[in-house]
Amino acid sequence: MKTEGLQVTTPSDLEIVMTRSFQAPRALVWQALTRSDLVQKWMFTPPGWSWAACEMDVRVGGRYRWAWNGPDGRIALTIEGEHTEVVPPSRIVHDEHMQMGPGAGGDCGGQDAEPWQLTACSELTESDGRTLLTMTLTFPSKAARDGALASGMEHGVSAGYDTLDRLLPTLRS
Repeated sequence: MKTEGLQVTTPSDLEIVMTRSFQAPRALVWQALTRSDLVQKWMFTPPGWSWAACEMDVRVGGRYRWAWNGPDGRIALTIEGEHTEVVPPSRIVHDEHMQMGPGAGGDCGGQDAEPWQLTACSELTESDGRTLLTMTLTFPSKAARDGALASGMEHGVSAGYDTLDRLLPTLRS
């Protein structure tokens, strides 16, 4: 699968690997991935949704929580977890629990949708001023992995990374 600059592969029954290259140094991409003020500027938010929380304590044992309100103002989606490995500016691993809320509405499954639990590993490598981001999502089962694929989540990830690509040059000054 390919969505613009995003490449999506499934190397095993439990994994989704997404890669995207950015014309920016690794340290700058790291900042954009680990600072809540910057994450809120690039991470995809569906039309009509708004940030409810973007809390990030980026250290081993530190927790994070991202939450969005749906069009009705109620929590539509929450993603939270704990960082298990942090190696600036090259690698960050965290567990992830994703739950739809009552504000998600019928299109997204609403609060009755099955929560996702996974491990996310983001690795940044730099060559000639370009940074390659490789994010590996590891699910507890093939069914969970397939559910994530069926959701079309790569479109939101791609849209967010496209926004990040436009944001990075503005961070240099």
